[in-house]
Amino acid sequence: MLPKFADSDHVGSDDLDAVLDFSLREHEDMVSQRVPSFSSKPDQPQLSRKQALHARIAEYDAEIENYEAEILSTRALISLRKEDRQRMMEELESMHHTNRGKGKVNTGINYGKEEFEWTRGLKVKMKEVFGIGNFRLCQQGVCNANMDGRDIVCVMPTGGGKSLTYQLPALLQPGCTLVISPLISLITDQILHLLDAGVQAVKLTGGSSKMEKQEITQRLTALANHRVGSTDAEVKLCYVTPERIAKSKSFVSLLGKLVVGGKLARIVIDEAHCVSQLGHDFRPDYQKLHTLRQLFPRVPIMALSATCPPKVLEDLINTLQLKAVVNGNSADTHGTVYFSSPLYRKNLHYSIQTKPPKGSDVVKMMNDYILKHHPNDSGIIYCLSKKDTESVAEDLRKLSGGKIKTGVYHADRRDNEKEGLHRSWRRGDIKVVCATIAFGLGIDKGDVRFVLHHSISKSVEGFYQESGRAGRDGKDSDCILYYRPQDGTTLTSMVAGEKEGEAKIHAMLAFAQNSDECRKAQFAKYFSHSSQISISSWSTDDSDALTRCGHCDNCIRPPEEIDRRNVTLETWRLLRIVSAVEKDGGNLTLNMLATLARGNGGGAYEVTQGGRGKKGKGKTKEKVGLDLEEVAGGKVDLSKDDIEYLLVHLLLQRYLMERYNQTAYSTNVYLTLGPLARQITRHTQETVVSAPGVRVECVFRRKAKKSGTGVGSASKVKGGLNPLSKVEARKRKRATSPFEGEEDDEIVIISDEENEVDLEEVRAYRGTAVEHYVGSEDDEDEIIDDWSHTMRDVPPPTKRSRKSAIINKMDGFVGTLITENNKEVLVLSD
Repeated sequence: MLPKFADSDHVGSDDLDAVLDFSLREHEDMVSQRVPSFSSKPDQPQLSRKQALHARIAEYDAEIENYEAEILSTRALISLRKEDRQRMMEELESMHHTNRGKGKVNTGINYGKEEFEWTRGLKVKMKEVFGIGNFRLCQQGVCNANMDGRDIVCVMPTGGGKSLTYQLPALLQPGCTLVISPLISLITDQILHLLDAGVQAVKLTGGSSKMEKQEITQRLTALANHRVGSTDAEVKLCYVTPERIAKSKSFVSLLGKLVVGGKLARIVIDEAHCVSQLGHDFRPDYQKLHTLRQLFPRVPIMALSATCPPKVLEDLINTLQLKAVVNGNSADTHGTVYFSSPLYRKNLHYSIQTKPPKGSDVVKMMNDYILKHHPNDSGIIYCLSKKDTESVAEDLRKLSGGKIKTGVYHADRRDNEKEGLHRSWRRGDIKVVCATIAFGLGIDKGDVRFVLHHSISKSVEGFYQESGRAGRDGKDSDCILYYRPQDGTTLTSMVAGEKEGEAKIHAMLAFAQNSDECRKAQFAKYFSHSSQISISSWSTDDSDALTRCGHCDNCIRPPEEIDRRNVTLETWRLLRIVSAVEKDGGNLTLNMLATLARGNGGGAYEVTQGGRGKKGKGKTKEKVGLDLEEVAGGKVDLSKDDIEYLLVHLLLQRYLMERYNQTAYSTNVYLTLGPLARQITRHTQETVVSAPGVRVECVFRRKAKKSGTGVGSASKVKGGLNPLSKVEARKRKRATSPFEGEEDDEIVIISDEENEVDLEEVRAYRGTAVEHYVGSEDDEDEIIDDWSHTMRDVPPPTKRSRKSAIINKMDGFVGTLITENNKEVLVLSD
C-alpha cells in the first residue's frame, strides 16, 4: 500500500526518498502505456500488413516500368512501321509514273529527233575522229542542244557516253570548250583518249609542270587574240579541276580574255552532282562554280552526272544559277534543256561472293577468277585502303606467277606516277589496276571486262558508279563484290561522324546480304527511295524495272543454294546475350558476339572496372564468364559465318543497333539492343517460338553440290587445256556458271611474259556446271539501237523436259551433256 501524500500539504524530509521512488514508478507506467518497450512482443498482424503493402508496391512499380517500356517500344515500332509504309507508298507511286516528258505532247524543239543544219557534220566527225557510227541513248539530243548553244543538264548512266556529248560538238564549234572535272585520274584518261584521236586537248592541274603551264597559257592567249595560224592548231578542249576556278585569279582572267575574243565556246561541269551538298560526292570547291554564270553570263553551261535525283538537280540548278529545266524532247527557247537515259545496263552481270576471313584466301579467289575468265582482259580491283591496293597487287603478281600484270593507284601516288599508270593501262602493259576510289569518276576505257570490289563500298551510289566502269563498250562484263559482314563494321567506324553515313552503309549491307531479289530491281528500288529517281528510269524497251534481269547472281542461283530459316529462337538467344553483357557493363563487337554466342572462348567477355562510363586512368579490364544456359537457354546452333550474317540481318531489321566508342586512335563499333528488341526479349524461351506475330526469318547461302570457284564469264584459257573448249566451238562462245559463294614508291608494273595455264588450273573446272546458249554468230554491226547489249540476256529458266547424255569430252574428264530450252549444259565430273 503506497503512502498517501494528498491528504497533507506538508511532507517531511524523511519521506523524500519514498516520494521520488513513487514518482519514478508512476512515470514508467505512463510511458509503458503509450510506447511498448523494445523488449515487448511486436504487433504481428500490423507488421505483416506493412510488409505486404511494400511488396505489392514494388510489384506495381515493376509492372508499371514494364508497361512504360512496352509503350516506348510500341511507339518506336509504330514510328518505324509508318516509315516503312511511307517508303512503300513512294515506291508504289513511282511505279505509276514514267520518266520526265513521256506521254506529253511535243510542242517545242525535239532535239532528239529533228534534223538540224549541223546534223550531218556531227555524224561525219563522229565517225572520222572517234570511230563511232551511231549515237546511243540520248547522245544525239544532247549534241544537238549543245550545237544550239543551250544550257544543258544531262543525266546518263555510268558508261553511257556522256563525254561524247561535249567532245564532239567542241570539234565543230569555234574556240575552246572548258571542262571542269573533279579527279586528275579522270582528266588524264580523257586527255590520253583525245590525243590518241588527234584532238587538240590540254590540261591544267596541280601536277602540270611550270613549262607546261606557260605553254598552255600562251596557246590560250593566242587563241583569245585570234593569233592562231590554223584552226587545226586551236586548243579545242581544256581540262581543269574546280580548284583552279576557285583559287586561280590569273586563270579566271584568261577565261575572260577568251570570252572577249569570242573563243570560249562552252563550260562543261562533269560529275555535276558534286555541286550539291545533297549529292554523295559533295566537293566544296564545286559550290564556288556559281561565279561562272556571274562572270560569263553569255557562255552556255553544261552539267553532266550519272546520278542526279530531283533534290540534287534542284540544288544544282540553283547553285549554278541556271534557268528551270525543260524537256529535251519538247524544249522551249529559254529553259535549261534536260536529258536523261535509262540507268539499267544489261551488259553488266552483278554477283556478290562470300569473302573468306583470311586475306590471302580472298586474293586466291580473285587470282583464280581472273586466270580462268579474263586472262587477257583489262580490269579494276577496288580496295578499301591504300595499303590494301599495294598488298593485293603484289599478292596477285606473285600468286599468278606474273601472269596478271598489275598496277597500283591511290591518292598518295605522285601525279607523274598516276599518269604513267594510265598510259601503261591503255597500252595494255598493265591489265589490272588495284585502286582506291580515287581511281575514278568517268574513267573512259571501253574494254574493262571486270570490276572487282575487295570490300564493300560506302554506299550503293558508290558501288553503282564504281562497278559501272566495266563494259563501257557495251559488251558483257562482270561486276563482283567480295562480301563478309565484318567489312560493314569496318566501314561503319570510318563514317561514324558523317551525315547519313550509317544509313548508306546499311543500304549497302542490305544489297550485299540479299540472296534472292534481282540486282536490277534492288538498284531501282534503292534509288527510288533514296534519291526519288523514278523506278521507270530502270526500264528498257524490253522489260520494266522490276522484271528480273535473268543474268545476275540472284536470278541464276539454283534453289538449293538458298536456305530460308526461321531463326526466332536464335534471335532471342542473341538478344538475351547482348542484354546480359550490357547489364554487366560489357561491350560486344559483331565478331565478339558471334564467338560468344557459340560458347567459344570459354564464354568469357571483358568488362571495364572502375566506374561504368567514367573517364580517367583508374579503369581496368576484367574477364567475366557468361552462363549461356542460364542467360539464353544454351548456345546458338549456327556456324560463326551464319551468325554474322544473322547479326547484320538483325541490325538492318532494327532488333540491334550500333553504338560507337571513340578512342584516341580509332572508333570502336559495338552492338546494342535496338528499338524492336523487346518484341522478342519480352517472351520466354518457351513462348517466343509460338507467340503470334513473332517470327524472324533469315536467308543463308549454301554451296551447291557442284559449283565452280569463279564467276561464269566469257573467257578462254590459253594452251587448249580448258575443258570447255570443245563446247565453246559451238555457235555461242559465252560461258556462265553458278556463283560461289604519301609514299614515293614506284608504281608496281608487272611485265613478265604470260605463261600458259597448267593442268592444275584446268582441274578446277571439274564438277562445274557451265551453260552455253545456242544462237547465231555475234554480229556487232547489227547492234545499233541498243548499245548495252548482252550475250547472256535470256529469260529466267522454266521447267521443261530435258535430255541428257553421258559423254567423254576429253581425256580424264567425263560429264553429262544436258539440253534444255535451247541451252546445252555440260556437267563435268570425276
